[in-house]
Amino acid sequence: MPLKQAAFLAVAAWLTMTPALMSSTLGQTLSKDSGEDISVERICQLIAREASVNGLPQAFFARLIWKESRFDANAISPVGAQGIAQFMPETAKLRNLDDPFDPEKAIPASALYLAKLRVQFGNLGLAAAAYNSGETRVAKWLSRGGNLPIETENYVLDITGEPADIFFDRRRQIKNRPLEEKIGFYKACLRLPIIETGAGLLAAKFTMPWAIQVAGNFKREIAERSWSRIKARNGNILMGMPLSISRTRSPMGQRGIYTVRLGAPSRQKANAVCGRLRSNGTPCIVKKN
Repeated sequence: MPLKQAAFLAVAAWLTMTPALMSSTLGQTLSKDSGEDISVERICQLIAREASVNGLPQAFFARLIWKESRFDANAISPVGAQGIAQFMPETAKLRNLDDPFDPEKAIPASALYLAKLRVQFGNLGLAAAAYNSGETRVAKWLSRGGNLPIETENYVLDITGEPADIFFDRRRQIKNRPLEEKIGFYKACLRLPIIETGAGLLAAKFTMPWAIQVAGNFKREIAERSWSRIKARNGNILMGMPLSISRTRSPMGQRGIYTVRLGAPSRQKANAVCGRLRSNGTPCIVKKN
């Protein structure tokens, strides 16, 4: 086995997979603690209204709220974040939000907070990062460098479609991505409880049961360059396969590793593709998501 291929496989064997994102189909009516019901239609109306009031792209705000809670007004995270917008109790108090479980209050508070974070940090990519991991952590990252938590990097990528480090340049603004192409915001928003929004390059990892890992590096740009070469060499093999690029934990140290994976619907399909890649001189490994 060539040294380069052996080294790649040795590193890849240590990589751990991020647990698959749990998803569930929600009905068209979601419960509130008060015993009343709030419809998905009303949630989408609130998102559209508050995004417009606070100068936020509607699709960006909808993705963030959907990412936070799947539109579940009663959601409570393992660390104690509450409600549809997942406010920590301390943050809710600072934002004068007396009931984070009431979407009529939480969604406006969330939009106002994101607008404040955008002014503070310069763009909505950094605002999303701060919403997820806290203002202090993002401020330290901007001043001292290093890495954001893996969960935050994936969070920003899911919502904006771009990696968090792109927004290190505070002048960089997010791209205007509709929830669905050729479908208006409101109609697409109503479909969110039925289908997950496109999650940028992370979609394959979350929706496919198997993956073919073809590259990995501590630096994202190097992993992406490796992928470009692999795609150029194996375009006929890889055509149409969903792609995932994300930073995953590794027991080799504190730093995560950026991995490039292709989604496959079955182990048989993944093994077949990986076999063709190896025959074409491209190392790869098959992993279960």
